[in-house]
Amino acid sequence: MLDLINSILILLAIAMGLGVIFDRYNLPEVVGAITAGIILGPAVLSLITPSAELSTLSILALFFIVLQIGIEASADIFSRNMGYITAFAITSFIVPFAIMSTGSFFIFGLPYFESVSVSLSVSIPSISITSVLLVRSGIIKLDDGLRLLGGVALSDVIGFIIFVSFHRAFLGLIADSASLVVFVILLYLLDNYLKSKSEHLVKGLTKFRGSGKESLVFAAVIMMGLAVSSLFEYIGITFVLGALFSGLIIHQNSVGEEIYGVLQRTFQRINNSFFIPLFFSISGLEVTLIPFTAVPYMIFLIAISSLIGGYFALQFSRKFMKNVTPQISLGIFGGRGAVGIIIASIALSDGFLSSTYYSLAIFSTVIMAVIFTFIFQRALNSNQTLQNDIKEAA
Repeated sequence: MLDLINSILILLAIAMGLGVIFDRYNLPEVVGAITAGIILGPAVLSLITPSAELSTLSILALFFIVLQIGIEASADIFSRNMGYITAFAITSFIVPFAIMSTGSFFIFGLPYFESVSVSLSVSIPSISITSVLLVRSGIIKLDDGLRLLGGVALSDVIGFIIFVSFHRAFLGLIADSASLVVFVILLYLLDNYLKSKSEHLVKGLTKFRGSGKESLVFAAVIMMGLAVSSLFEYIGITFVLGALFSGLIIHQNSVGEEIYGVLQRTFQRINNSFFIPLFFSISGLEVTLIPFTAVPYMIFLIAISSLIGGYFALQFSRKFMKNVTPQISLGIFGGRGAVGIIIASIALSDGFLSSTYYSLAIFSTVIMAVIFTFIFQRALNSNQTLQNDIKEAA
């Protein structure tokens, strides 16, 4: 047990330290956490090795991270400008993903499961990175910011659905799809019901909070997430999608702005200080050095995702964005990170990815996260008009 505690302590210390350093240079903190795992793991120093105990902690961390992603995304995002965000998700994510999967299978000769898993991990944008960039820059206050966030959030939901479906047998896939459709309909009805009763619900939650029982509200959200996740596992769909959907119905219109703010801040604090650095540093432990022969394939993945997806992101911005420049949209689109790494980690643990191609997916994700975050920051700093628009919106 002491070895586990020491491993967690070392992982957290190095992950948080590198996260601070990366953040100082406007790079994603999760990249620092992944780097910590790579350095401490078998790929470099071999101070900490992957274990069953760390894998269990990683699953727990994953639940809280994905639940927060659902809460951050909220169902409201999808009800605004649905046409725009659907066009963004299809062109900037689905199209390059399809090209990458086809090329992986027919050109590079990867098995079907690995072709889809790697391509999905590298092609999918990440709401965790996107939301941080949009919130810190203030672009989230603009309609353009909500469209970008909505497009990335929809891409993440589609990505999770693709991942839990592609490895199922045909009859199992039909059963999963039917179950998912029924659940989404019930979720939609529940969401509308909560909105219609929001005034009474908010009053009740406010009284609960005022009586010093705020922790019970937080516990109720966690138990709901666990219950839905358990249901998804029972019917053969990964718990990740259950955690995501259960978080989607927690938003300002259902629980009130004050309670939503408390829940949002609480999840952010517990995740940012513990679960996020722990999960991504553990993910880094699984990384091994990729052989030189795999480098052309990695270049192919990065090129297709960046050039094809980037082209559509630029066109989307020119056509639909009013305040945000195409270069900023491109930087947002390329915000790889949490979601892709989560999918790669699950694929590795389920046996769909070998260690080599898992490592390749992680390296590709890290490279794209660094490059596109730099593009975003440089474009934002040089756009004084946008900065003025943000100040007026505030």
